[in-house]
Amino acid sequence: MAQAGVKSTEVAQDDGFINQRDLIVGQDSEGRDLTHYVLAERVLQCEYHLIVDEARNGPSSETLIYILEGGFRGFHNMSPGELWSEWKTKQDLFMRLYEDKALPWELMDEDPLAK
Repeated sequence: MAQAGVKSTEVAQDDGFINQRDLIVGQDSEGRDLTHYVLAERVLQCEYHLIVDEARNGPSSETLIYILEGGFRGFHNMSPGELWSEWKTKQDLFMRLYEDKALPWELMDEDPLAK
């Protein structure tokens, strides 16, 4: 039985349960499997890039303001469907940053592009 106040991160899959972190949510444009955790990290890199770019080139970051105004709960806490929707809006930016070697930080070892 789960402890009070502890959020379960397991989701049902086939005949058992899997940690949401390891759940394959979909594939990127090259057919690589993307887990929930990898997707969240990729989208996070895109959001961070946008915030830094907006802050450097303008009076403020609309992206950061939007996040702070709405009490953003984080990409790692999104459902697989919500995260996939976010990814679809960020995939082109992520791939461009990756190809230009302009990602804000190195890919995690779990990311298929890091292999």
